[in-house]
Amino acid sequence: MPGEKAIQIGTFILLLIGLCSLIAWACYTYLQGTLILQIAGIALGWGVVLVVLYVGFKALGWKWWS
Repeated sequence: MPGEKAIQIGTFILLLIGLCSLIAWACYTYLQGTLILQIAGIALGWGVVLVVLYVGFKALGWKWWS
């Protein structure tokens, strides 16, 4: 169903943007003295968020590729 697919994609994008923005802000705020830690923290945060979203949506039975 196209409507359901649009809702799934919208949910994924909004969660991804919100959570990654929060992680980027936290890394920037609390790791201001070290650029390498900021970059590493943001990359680690993106990885964790993507894994959590993937596992969560897979548990719900949403098939993104179909």
